[in-house]
Amino acid sequence: MKNLLICLLMLICLAPSCQAAPNLGFYYDIQGVRVYMDHEKSEEWYLSPAQPILNERSDKTPDYGLALYRYLGRKGTSDSGSFWVRGVLTFGVERSRDSGLSAKIRKELRTKGISSPRLKSMPVSASRVTLLFADQQYSREYNIRWKSGAMVVPLDAHIAEVLWDAVKAGQTQVSVSVDETLTGVRKKEENWEPSTTSLAWTVPVEMDMTAHPDHFQRLDLGGRMKVGYTGLDVFCFDFIENLEEKLYAKIVEVAIPTTGRDLVETVTFKDDGEYRNRIEFKLAKDLEQPYRYRISRIYQDGSKETGRWQEKTGETMLDITAYKNTSDVTKETADE
Repeated sequence: MKNLLICLLMLICLAPSCQAAPNLGFYYDIQGVRVYMDHEKSEEWYLSPAQPILNERSDKTPDYGLALYRYLGRKGTSDSGSFWVRGVLTFGVERSRDSGLSAKIRKELRTKGISSPRLKSMPVSASRVTLLFADQQYSREYNIRWKSGAMVVPLDAHIAEVLWDAVKAGQTQVSVSVDETLTGVRKKEENWEPSTTSLAWTVPVEMDMTAHPDHFQRLDLGGRMKVGYTGLDVFCFDFIENLEEKLYAKIVEVAIPTTGRDLVETVTFKDDGEYRNRIEFKLAKDLEQPYRYRISRIYQDGSKETGRWQEKTGETMLDITAYKNTSDVTKETADE
């Protein structure tokens, strides 16, 4: 035991005072890119994130979309008076750099006395995404770096309606601001201390409903119900709103009362999947009878939590999002 304690003390003494991290007080601006030197290894350099730009779709049109979902209860579904609105703004972001840029940066670093420069990506601890249009502002924070690909911004009822009306009226001054927090260290006296700096970008999004009508969708969910053959629209915004950081998947089971036994349909939501799924019941359903649903959560460590069965009567829209702030959501959509 004594020898073990001695070994542990030696490892602690020999361990570096701080893990490898960029020195935020020492950088160069090269080829339009800010690069930070590692606080211990002069050969290692960190590239700041690339500037985001709006991508194009395969048909060469701007890669954006706006969907507005509305649910209004009615007597036929036994939920008259219920009202639910959510909007979803999607846009494709490109953050790639020219293939030869890294070689150019290394070459210029060599001219500054760095014999064998190695390039890494700058650590990003948070991204704040803000939607701006007219006098409206909507912000959300994510504990990730915003990469190239499709970005999804959920909109509450008020912002969704205002944005839709603004675009419909031809007011296209919309932009998305991305403010990223970069992490590293700074030297204070003789010690290295954790620190941060930030980069801000603005991505203009010219939303034109006249030029690109297929980029816009307004769907009244209650109007989709067919007599004698019903369906259920299921929504889950947990992943795009990053409500549960360690959540891997969310599963909802919907049990429809039928003769003999319940008919159970299952829908699974994941981080890289859709936020909306449609269940079309294989059998007609009596809207006066309640259906039951149960939510299960699967976490990244493999553990699973299964909730209790709950009932809803008639309603053909189910939102299973675990809202933290239900100020913009009716009680009917937040009863989880």
